[in-house]
Amino acid sequence: MEETTHKMKRSLNKKQSVQLRRRIFSRLSSLCLFALMLSACPEQTVPEVEITVPSGWHGEENIADVSLGGLFFLDDKKGWVSGNKGVILHTEDGGKAWRAQETGIEGLIVSIFFIDANKGWAVGDRGLILHTTDGGTNWQLQASGQKRDLTHVYFIDPDHGWITGVKGVLLSTGNGGKNWIQAKGETRITLNAILFIDPDHGWITGHKGTLLYTENGGRNWSQRKVESKDDLHRIFFLNPDTGWIVGNRGTILKTTDGGLSWNKQDSRVPAFLAGIHFTDPRTGWAVGATGTVLHTQDGGANWEQQVSGTIQFLTAVHFINNRIGMITGTKGVLLQTESGGIPPSSTSVPLDTAS
Repeated sequence: MEETTHKMKRSLNKKQSVQLRRRIFSRLSSLCLFALMLSACPEQTVPEVEITVPSGWHGEENIADVSLGGLFFLDDKKGWVSGNKGVILHTEDGGKAWRAQETGIEGLIVSIFFIDANKGWAVGDRGLILHTTDGGTNWQLQASGQKRDLTHVYFIDPDHGWITGVKGVLLSTGNGGKNWIQAKGETRITLNAILFIDPDHGWITGHKGTLLYTENGGRNWSQRKVESKDDLHRIFFLNPDTGWIVGNRGTILKTTDGGLSWNKQDSRVPAFLAGIHFTDPRTGWAVGATGTVLHTQDGGANWEQQVSGTIQFLTAVHFINNRIGMITGTKGVLLQTESGGIPPSSTSVPLDTAS
């Protein structure tokens, strides 16, 4: 009986050993196949093949040897971009050529806004506010009274403007920036962007799903509930009823009732989204981390990725019409398209509905 038991154990050990060897061989074969795919197995040589994925975007990195964050166009010709090391670039031909404007500072400029061809403002780290009255030929400092970083600037008219910042900074002016006043008691959360639809109705996005709204020109701000606790970054309204918000973890929110309700859209990406722009109720783009460019042709019901040709963090996007647009990003990325971001080989190039 004992001898039979030993034979059974030896038989089992032999079967287990065979099964183990098979599993190891299978595992090593899989690893070797994976290594072959990476041209890493020393016994095999795999010819190098260059794979080029067509992109509807073109441009270059290090156009200014800095990271670019602010992007603003006054019309289809005049535009500005801003970045770190005090860089501001200006174009008068829709982005075909860019010229540096002297700011006299070395800090980060994250947002830029012009109310007309002459008067503009730019904001950045450690309370930085710059102002120009000649289209950027000369920039002068304005006193913000802040040491905290500022994140976004928006003006309703040449006199009335707003600036958001970290840890609840919310500045306003009624005299073109000669004096900036901090709003009291609104929030301590970082505020990322501000937008006014008209002189009375405005929006502010912020961290942790913060969305503030005013209907009296900013005298009072109230919290609007959204189905997201993620950081909300940029907000864009195409008209008083229809708008979008982008933020962390691929967040895209849309409203069709003037902001009374906001509904999530499926971006299909986990990336931080930093910029969004629509040219009509159906056609829009969103950009963000790791070179992410998203495009929709149905108002955001479906978002599809476009090949940007870069892995840099893309910070802002603007389109002049359904075809011509540009994107800013870190490490001097400045991308442009004349086909709506769709590769030339594609047959589904969007129609140009605006001139």
